[in-house]
Amino acid sequence: MTKRNARDETTTKTNDELPELLRELASCGHHGARLLERTGLPRWSLPVLFELMGYVAKAEGRVTELDIRYCESLMRNFGCSPRQRRRLIRRFSVGKRDQEPVVPLWLRILTRRWPGTAQRLSIALAHLCYLDGPHSPARSARCQNAILALGLPAADGNRIMHSYRSKIWITSPNEGDSEPLTGLARACQVVGGKQSDSLEALRQAYRKKRSLYHPDRVEHTDMDPQLARTRLEEIHKAWDLINRRHPEA
Repeated sequence: MTKRNARDETTTKTNDELPELLRELASCGHHGARLLERTGLPRWSLPVLFELMGYVAKAEGRVTELDIRYCESLMRNFGCSPRQRRRLIRRFSVGKRDQEPVVPLWLRILTRRWPGTAQRLSIALAHLCYLDGPHSPARSARCQNAILALGLPAADGNRIMHSYRSKIWITSPNEGDSEPLTGLARACQVVGGKQSDSLEALRQAYRKKRSLYHPDRVEHTDMDPQLARTRLEEIHKAWDLINRRHPEA
């Protein structure tokens, strides 16, 4: 088989598998950890994933709390032992020092024949670019480099990133504010919490805030019913965003 035919075969396999993965990604709210929990990922690929995650997360000079919590959710979903966790954390730290994405040659060769694992890794990396809503250009650039290093064509990287970009991250303004609701931090503020709060704490805040604008309660107050419906819709949209983007979701 010629090199050109080999590339054509790889492209065909990629096109066959990626659309189904992207549909599955949409069904789980574009949450990378949920996708991997549903579709699985070979254990041997986790060290590569965590090193690449460190590379992408350090694109803007520092790793955020959301990055750490996302890593924690991945390790939790895969049931990593304390020893495995220490190993993956070390690989993440190595990735933070990398100036270029580091991928073993054998994985690149494997990707040519079975691209599914590389596609799952790429989706998990793309999630890092959208942890707080709108994408980070610096992270996106590093993510695209990592996807190419995994041996996938640039078209696959574009489709994965476009899948995230096509989601609606912006809803309507919050009460008394001119700025639109955008990103996890803003959504947490709308429900009455903070981005650093646990998912359970945010759930309790959401329920409390929601009850303030419930029609049965509004009926016995002087609040404008139309305004109450608008506020309630904003709170529901904020909770939906939190439930899709919070690392513990």
